[in-house]
Amino acid sequence: MLNGAAFVAIAFTVVFFGRLRRKNRPSLPRSVLDSEGLVAEGWRKFGGKPFILPSMTGEWIILGPEFVEVLRKSDDTVFNAPIRNIELFQPRIMFGDIVSNPYHIGALIRSDLTKALRSIVPEILEEAQLAIPEKLKISDSKDSVTLPLFDTMVSLVARVSNRAMIGAPGCRNDKFLARQVSVAAQAIPMAQVLNWFPQILRRPVWKVFSLLAGSKDECVRLLTPYVQSRVDYAQQVGAILISLTPHPDCVKDNPSTITDLLLRYAPEEDVIDARRLAIRVVHLNMASIHTSSIFTTHALFELARLPPDQIAQIRGEIAEAIASEGGICNKAAVGKFHMLDSLLKEVGRYHSLFAAGSSRITLREAVVAEGVVLPPGSVVSLAPKPLHFNAEVYPEPLTFDPFRFSKLRTGEPGASDVRQAFTSLSNDYIVFGVGTHACPGRFFAALKMKVILCEILMNYDVSFPSGESTMPKPFAFNMFTMPNRTARLVFTKRKA
Repeated sequence: MLNGAAFVAIAFTVVFFGRLRRKNRPSLPRSVLDSEGLVAEGWRKFGGKPFILPSMTGEWIILGPEFVEVLRKSDDTVFNAPIRNIELFQPRIMFGDIVSNPYHIGALIRSDLTKALRSIVPEILEEAQLAIPEKLKISDSKDSVTLPLFDTMVSLVARVSNRAMIGAPGCRNDKFLARQVSVAAQAIPMAQVLNWFPQILRRPVWKVFSLLAGSKDECVRLLTPYVQSRVDYAQQVGAILISLTPHPDCVKDNPSTITDLLLRYAPEEDVIDARRLAIRVVHLNMASIHTSSIFTTHALFELARLPPDQIAQIRGEIAEAIASEGGICNKAAVGKFHMLDSLLKEVGRYHSLFAAGSSRITLREAVVAEGVVLPPGSVVSLAPKPLHFNAEVYPEPLTFDPFRFSKLRTGEPGASDVRQAFTSLSNDYIVFGVGTHACPGRFFAALKMKVILCEILMNYDVSFPSGESTMPKPFAFNMFTMPNRTARLVFTKRKA
């Protein structure tokens, strides 16, 4: 994931510059490597009331469960999410000015992509069917292969994601994919490191890191020709070619890539310069690859722990769903994979992706407890694990139950079943955030993960290597956690 140069760059900044913020803060090293432990400690000590979580960037105020609804209803006038996200992920420094007009994130992801999923499913299904035998390659002399799971899933997810992003053959360019994977691996931890520095030093530090790692610029360079080909195609089939901007009708009804959708909103200067579009695709890829890889990794580890009869139940439901659609694995069929959906939702509940999330910054004074008023500029956040392990909401919360949510489905269409879906939002399940700023790409991500897991599960048995039965402790950095890269799984080709 992190190449040698990238690791050296991050280590250098941590060791030599991180000290600038450590004076009189003895607990800060723990906040880098064990934020989840600090959150659990604070939650126990203060009984779910707001408390201060120290970090390398200053104090975070962890809010209690009653504030989930407050943030859900927030209109950004007091608790602001967009400004906080820019601070947290540093997109201007790392990707240029893509936030003043974030057309690649707004309506495109929230509306257009979700509506286009039906036409994108055949693309990602075909790519998964081609890529999985390559990534899980079993030699002729053996019946199984043992692989480092997280890195394997990152590589697989990157390829399948980019079938949707840019189409074939670009999604199979190994050099581009390797660079894109590096960007996805580097961007989030490096954004955290940049936040340890005063504003004036962040751009120079990023410059040094970029020179050493070089992944983002090289990724954009390799991607640009494929983006240009989508622009050329859109202009070629467009009904009106008065300007360089493609006619909207040419991608309205049956878009085959997300880049096609991007062209609906791109200003003319971005259409003229495909590199500018490519930067936005790299940015979209970053989030798409990172989160989906983590979820599929955890899901496969949990599948490896299940008894054969439960695996048979999941496979049976998948087969029945596909049969109900005339033997075609389309969007409607994937929507009937309730057990896989439940598994993914339980992964999100049980395996936290972050110690604190749904972060906001206060723009005005905010009352968070009796007699406690936060000044403007305060950082507030929610803690997912205490919420997701609330026994009053989730019986036996310490047990991973893959069917926890599918068992609650009634089988009848309506609000009751919708609430159990992986992508549904609630005040008790905040994996995707809360309110209007919840992850807009979760529908695409969920569909993509279910297609990948379906193809693996129907064609392979998964198990732990001999002598192993659990996944090693996840790796934590700042507020984020990810699966341990040393963890392995055995894939055995199922008999026809």
